[in-house]
Amino acid sequence: MGIMVFVYACTSSKYFKTNPDKVYSNLNIDENKYFWEQFHEGNISNLDSIIKKLEHQLTLDSNDLVANAHLGFAHMWGLSEWQRIPNVRPNVKDHAGLAYKYFTKAYDLNPNDARILGFLSDAQMAYGSISGSSKLQRKGYFKGLKSIKEWPEFNKFTIGVTFSSGKPDSKFFQKALDWQWTTLEDCYTTTIDRTDPKIQSFINAEYNHKNLGKDRACYNSWIAPHNIEGYFLHMGDMITKTGDYNLAKKIYELAKASPNFNTWVFKDVLEKRILNAEKNTTVFLAKNQKGIDNVIINNSGNLCMSCHKMSKEDFSMFKDYNWQDYFKSNDIYAISSDLK
Repeated sequence: MGIMVFVYACTSSKYFKTNPDKVYSNLNIDENKYFWEQFHEGNISNLDSIIKKLEHQLTLDSNDLVANAHLGFAHMWGLSEWQRIPNVRPNVKDHAGLAYKYFTKAYDLNPNDARILGFLSDAQMAYGSISGSSKLQRKGYFKGLKSIKEWPEFNKFTIGVTFSSGKPDSKFFQKALDWQWTTLEDCYTTTIDRTDPKIQSFINAEYNHKNLGKDRACYNSWIAPHNIEGYFLHMGDMITKTGDYNLAKKIYELAKASPNFNTWVFKDVLEKRILNAEKNTTVFLAKNQKGIDNVIINNSGNLCMSCHKMSKEDFSMFKDYNWQDYFKSNDIYAISSDLK
């Protein structure tokens, strides 16, 4: 991260213009490495220290794009997985307002990044809900629609997950579930049989080290080593809530087509989902349920980790991986140009 020179483009362009080297050359700074180490390990108990280190970066430069974005991610992590925070405090909901603050700043610095716009939408809707502002919620939702238009493969999930905790017959739950289906079409094939989606051949591909542009949202990577598995776990949970447990089992099974399934720390959770799918059609709808086997993944305290957590085998596989080069070569922060 470090100090980043902030240069405005000519007024005819909306995009943030700077040399990507000024961002990507600082990825080795300890604060940034610490963020990714703790996030990939799932150490939410260290969230306060992650935030303090990133805040320190902003004392060096308040316009540091990466520090603002990562503070947004850190607070969103706290909001999404508060169930696992030891001795969680009543002010845990403050993470929503702080995620909204830092994602707003990051997006103001670089409106070229559709990822950040999607997370800004989620944070704004959450903050609006907590603060009782329907106006904030509405504006956040329309930001989400904009983010989907800019990067559907990524943001249909990012925005849709917000509504997965709702009632399965509600308008927004149904819209979110439809987004999960159309994401598969965006990613893998133009036609999906929604009664029997046999797309294993599209999923079972090794793309960890390739520059896929927008399609990187469809596969596993160093950032999200189990993106595929987490996606189908979440989608299966949504379908289970609708009562169609046979279809849910088919969706859960798709996770096994991932080339990295065997190193996924949540594979036993998925197997239990398949075994208990019929029972979970009522369990997932019951109030006051606790434990990862009794609630949808979005409410378990493991939503982020279901895609991002690395197992010992994953850490070993990526031991010598140059993730800084991956960030730069793929322009993860979308600094230099539109994502193709």
